[in-house]
Amino acid sequence: MYTPPAFQLVDLDRAIAVMRDHPFGQLVMVDADGRPEISHLPLLVDVVDDSVIVRGHVARANPMAHAIAEGRVATAVFTGPHAYVSPDWFGDRDTVPTWNYLAVHATGRLSMLAEPDAVEALLADLSATHEAGLAPKTPWTAGKMSPGTQRRMIKGITAFTLAVDALEAKAKLSQNKTEADRVAIAAQLRHVGGGGSVAVAEWMARV
Repeated sequence: MYTPPAFQLVDLDRAIAVMRDHPFGQLVMVDADGRPEISHLPLLVDVVDDSVIVRGHVARANPMAHAIAEGRVATAVFTGPHAYVSPDWFGDRDTVPTWNYLAVHATGRLSMLAEPDAVEALLADLSATHEAGLAPKTPWTAGKMSPGTQRRMIKGITAFTLAVDALEAKAKLSQNKTEADRVAIAAQLRHVGGGGSVAVAEWMARV
């Protein structure tokens, strides 16, 4: 990922926060013919002894399932908050439109989760993570299903871990502009409102 020095997000905790706050990512790899393969899927991010592990699953019928079983290299892409920035918000009239955004690329080798218990743990963690966002609703759990149903259904998926050996995090948040411009842009983004614009404004105050 092209990242000028001013836009590098070097703080691991902040990069992990972007990944966890925006868990619907893309798993990207290259097939035998050199063509990209991309799947869109919810992902979990674990940090174990300073190592970053990404977990997820694809349909067994997905061509990526074979690549996972082979232990291929892949990149998980996480797109954080992003927002359009109007030239009218700058002090300099000779400015063009731009886009502020955060993104993280996590690259590593895939491993298939073959043990049913490990697959069930992944699915439980995924549902628990996203059910928590629906509070005060009582969280759904696999225990609400008929006995044995989930074990039968997991035969249709391929679960995986991605052991991250390269993490690239980018925060393009007008760091190359004047402080006055950055303050004005953040204020306008808050005025525009909406999740993405407000989140970008909040990130601009952090970096």
